[in-house]
Amino acid sequence: MTVEVGDIIKSILDPLRIGGSGLNPFIDKLAGVVKTIYKTDSVDGKTVRKSFPVSCGLDYPECISNGRYKDLVPNSKLGCIVYLEDLGARLTGTSSNKNEWKASYRLVGWVNQAKLGYNDCSITSKIINTIIGTIPEGTFNSGIYQRGSIDILGQDPKSFDPFSKYSYEEEKTQYKMYPFDYFSLLIDVNFSVDKRCTVTFTKQAEVPCV
Repeated sequence: MTVEVGDIIKSILDPLRIGGSGLNPFIDKLAGVVKTIYKTDSVDGKTVRKSFPVSCGLDYPECISNGRYKDLVPNSKLGCIVYLEDLGARLTGTSSNKNEWKASYRLVGWVNQAKLGYNDCSITSKIINTIIGTIPEGTFNSGIYQRGSIDILGQDPKSFDPFSKYSYEEEKTQYKMYPFDYFSLLIDVNFSVDKRCTVTFTKQAEVPCV
């Protein structure tokens, strides 16, 4: 459920994606909810376990065999990366036909200011305001997710490192130092689900591992 609602947020931000439908595209890599994957490599004869954020929409061959587990890793060839982290969902109310939910997310952004044509101390405030301005006021309906509303709760302090859980080599790439920058926003989405519209889970044939 949080993945599907995250995809709604992603679709709302899609006009800002390079190749999207908007007039002001600047996001090179835009993903919905990510999951942490772990990959084992051999470094100097030692086994090293590394972690990366990967879009929930990628299947195994795309992720590992095609190397797309690096899609959302800071890269000096890119100008901006944006994705969502799932912070959970809470049932806030229920009736005979509807369940009311609140889903929480952290929107993580990484920015290469030089690639975007700026040499300011920081342009993240402009990017944050542009993202917030793209999110519609009022409510939305999307599939079984009805009367949805998106609330921006605030920005994490700069002391919070949204990348600390991943295996990035800052001492080599300096991905958090100028001209690079980062930010993260806390977002709540309130919505209702009509119980009569949900589909019961049914086990399918086993999927063989590739």
